Amino acid sequence: MHALQLNAPRETALVRLPLPETSSDGLLLRTRCVSICATDVSYFEGHLRPETYPIVLGHEFLGEVVELGEAFRGDVQIGDRVVYWGQTDFAGFAEYRSLRPVFSGQDFEDSFLSDRHFYDDRRAAAVRVPDTLDDLVAPFIEPTTGALRSILTNPPAIGDRILILGSGPIGIIAGSILRAVFAPHSVESVDTNPVRDQGATEHFSDRAWTPDELAAEKPDNGYDYVFDTLPTIPTTIENDPRQLAMRKLRPRGRYILYGASQDKQLFDNWLILAKGLTIAAAPFCVSSFPMRHTAHVIRTAMRLLERGVVDGARLGTRVCAFSDIEELQHILNTYRETTDQKTVVDFREGAGERSHARRLLEYVPSTI
Repeated sequence: MHALQLNAPRETALVRLPLPETSSDGLLLRTRCVSICATDVSYFEGHLRPETYPIVLGHEFLGEVVELGEAFRGDVQIGDRVVYWGQTDFAGFAEYRSLRPVFSGQDFEDSFLSDRHFYDDRRAAAVRVPDTLDDLVAPFIEPTTGALRSILTNPPAIGDRILILGSGPIGIIAGSILRAVFAPHSVESVDTNPVRDQGATEHFSDRAWTPDELAAEKPDNGYDYVFDTLPTIPTTIENDPRQLAMRKLRPRGRYILYGASQDKQLFDNWLILAKGLTIAAAPFCVSSFPMRHTAHVIRTAMRLLERGVVDGARLGTRVCAFSDIEELQHILNTYRETTDQKTVVDFREGAGERSHARRLLEYVPSTI
């Protein structure tokens, strides 16, 4: 099979790899679509680092079942479409992948101490995708699951004034869920990209700010709850959004960390101490958040997309055929400079004959 392999930061290559084996209790999936995640880009840039290279990026994955393991248990048949949420950040940008799924209602456990300092599971939470959800939207079940896990672990209080750090895809997903479900007073956002901010205002935010605007116009102690979706932020930046958000949080406010980096980031220890701020996150560790619980979350995330609470057709802004490797490499190289939101990599037959730069709205009717 073909796969897009990352050999070192910013060094990708199209390679041929052996077809993955189907485990006795698992599935073999033929890839249909994979959306690009900021995590993929962080690995590409070197801000996140695997134990060893090479790796195959991609985890916001939609696949079609082509083989069932002999001991597989679950309501899935050949030809069904499946999305998963697991700890792995790898293996999606390939024509096939194997999976040991946990579906809602099942209670499997296969935990081990990972090389990333938490207990992991060799299984992954999974959901069978209904016909009502388009291929180009279904990969967004995975990031919606991630945001929902974090919000459910650390929910705001009724009437909270919420600030979302980052108006990218996770910011839009989290803001959409928070505004629709958790009865806040308001949901506002901040992003360094003013064009992206304008789009965010339309979709999920009552007010969008740039960091300079937020610093100048919003009083300190103006928020109760911050949801941080930011990637790596250079430590030399003026008005660092994380420090700025801590200034704007009220005493005993809650700061929920979602964005990940292995590079050191600036958190203001004095403000944490002086205000008594709570810094929290949803754990990856399956000893604290078992995969069987995430199996319930991924089913709910799918329903949020089905019902338009998260508008997948508007969230996606670009489609790239997997066969167009040069374009895919260009997208990874320019991810931080564009106003695009989600790019979906299309593996389906004939994808290369379709325009790779059209918005999802041209393929999929919006739910709004």
